[in-house]
Amino acid sequence: MLKKVFALVLAGAMVVSMPVMAAKSPTASAVASQAVVATPATLPMSQTAVGIAAAEEGKTVGEYMNNAITKLPGLENVTPVGQGGHVLINGAPSNQTFSVLKPYYAYVSFAKTFANSLGGRVLNVATIKASVSFNTATVNFYAKGVKAGQNIKVYQYVNGTWVEVEVTEIRDDHVVVNMKSLGTIAFIELPAVQ
Repeated sequence: MLKKVFALVLAGAMVVSMPVMAAKSPTASAVASQAVVATPATLPMSQTAVGIAAAEEGKTVGEYMNNAITKLPGLENVTPVGQGGHVLINGAPSNQTFSVLKPYYAYVSFAKTFANSLGGRVLNVATIKASVSFNTATVNFYAKGVKAGQNIKVYQYVNGTWVEVEVTEIRDDHVVVNMKSLGTIAFIELPAVQ
């Protein structure tokens, strides 16, 4: 998130500090031969571009800028979940950040049905993507409102079934997991263990 904000500040400074000079007007044929269609990929990271990128992911600008999910269709009382980087890849520190993306609505529905079968409730569902391969990735998810000692399990949807992902730590506002692969995961709160 900090990298995105820093990049936006630098881009804004460059735009504001550019000198303006008069130049000869090009001919119509010269303009037509060099026309470039503006797409989100070719636009500078302005507020408009950020808004477009957020919309392409089905997120609000805040969710996009924070690599988080705070609202999901079909799920009330969503526990905001985000990921801020520093993922351990195969036990080694990295500069890798895992992208937290909104899942298809069907996964939210599947997760709710599964949580009900366990006597629990879904806190959030996210599709996790990254540009790195790994055997194990230790991922620290920010989960606003989670308290140490809560009975939270994380499950990944694999080949039509929910498979438990190892949770290594639950502390205030954080759930740390060991992922074996990327995909769609559900954070589910179960009744307290007696």
